[in-house]
Amino acid sequence: MINLFQKDTIVVVGGFSSGNHIAPLFSGLGFNCVHVCTEENKEHPLLKPTFNPSNYSENYVLTSEAEADDFVRKMSQHRVRAVIAGCEPCVEFADKLSEKFDTPRNDFSLSQARRSKFRMHETLHKNGLKSARQILTSDIDEITNFYKMIGGQIVLKPEASSNTDGVFYCNSVQQIPETVDKILGVKNYLGIVNSKVLVQEYLLGKQYLVNTVSSNGYHYVCDAWVETRYNDEAPSNDSHADFVTVNSDIYHELADYTEKVLNALGIRYGAAHLELRMTDEGPCLVEVAARMSGNVDFSVLYDVNSLTQLSLLPDALLDTESFIKRINCANSSEKFARKVYLSSSVEGHVWNDPNLELFLDIDSVRSVSFRIGNSDYLYKTDRSQGKGRPGYLYMVASSQEKIKCDYDLVRNNEVILYKMMLRLSEIAQE
Repeated sequence: MINLFQKDTIVVVGGFSSGNHIAPLFSGLGFNCVHVCTEENKEHPLLKPTFNPSNYSENYVLTSEAEADDFVRKMSQHRVRAVIAGCEPCVEFADKLSEKFDTPRNDFSLSQARRSKFRMHETLHKNGLKSARQILTSDIDEITNFYKMIGGQIVLKPEASSNTDGVFYCNSVQQIPETVDKILGVKNYLGIVNSKVLVQEYLLGKQYLVNTVSSNGYHYVCDAWVETRYNDEAPSNDSHADFVTVNSDIYHELADYTEKVLNALGIRYGAAHLELRMTDEGPCLVEVAARMSGNVDFSVLYDVNSLTQLSLLPDALLDTESFIKRINCANSSEKFARKVYLSSSVEGHVWNDPNLELFLDIDSVRSVSFRIGNSDYLYKTDRSQGKGRPGYLYMVASSQEKIKCDYDLVRNNEVILYKMMLRLSEIAQE
């Protein structure tokens, strides 16, 4: 029997969602990987199914973040090279641990500004960057006065959360009390009970997703996407997102603003995921998360632009010189890509597993992720009401025309898919 103990260790904090790719990557490079999270994170209903404990040499589950010092002492025989947040609920804890281990890290003094969406925008404002007008309060009269001052649609949401949890639009004074009741006193996606409501102006303009990696303050935009919505009546009802090519003018405008945002919020190392709106006054941040984008197929991102958040992560955290060389040699992609957000207009008990060949037989469809199967319940998709998307898929082609043509096939076959799953003779028209 051979015993091998590798001192050089990567600590993954909450290796859930896209974070489940981190340990296999670094293990393949010869590093030892250790996982740590709190009991609350481990039992999170949306995160728990994405975790693979076999990816790690050691797994630590702490009662709370207050046990951080005990965990650091247990790691005394390790040479911790990097601490990486795998998912949004663990970002702040990863900040604390990276400070204790003295590894390459983001500005710890701005950790709260990267978690609190209120402080986030206040920090941008102090740095002279475009930001949303906002208030943080539990007083309905204050919110009503803010609505009247704005003179249009406002957004109400928790101060700190993720995954569109508790985000609502208000178009009238009458909607405000009911919406506030849906937020105050409710435990959000991060496990925090909302004591106040963050109220912001609704930012007009197309929404963009921007994914970055940074090393010692050098930033690189790995991929950017422009989203298309069904309508603007509710948050997160996007139908699809199209890859923004590096050669486009909008890409450079997004990249320039993104770099300033990352600097203002003290993001110096690792991945970040930003949501922006392109307003009449230029890009404006919706929110940023200091971790990799969730629910992505990195093989597709590698195909359209080989320098992905995942592929750049080791150099970003461990070798800034190599990171700079790689991003300076990046080649622009000539491929077109679309991420399609699947959406069901029907609901019911599922009797048959999904026939994903309905999608995979379409030429440009590269991959499909689907989370509903036999014996599950398929809900009508409404993320504002907690009824999530059944899945998503990626399309890649050499022309935008091919993407558009095949997209129509995807949507037609999607209707057939749900019909087969639910054994419906007819699909209800919404």
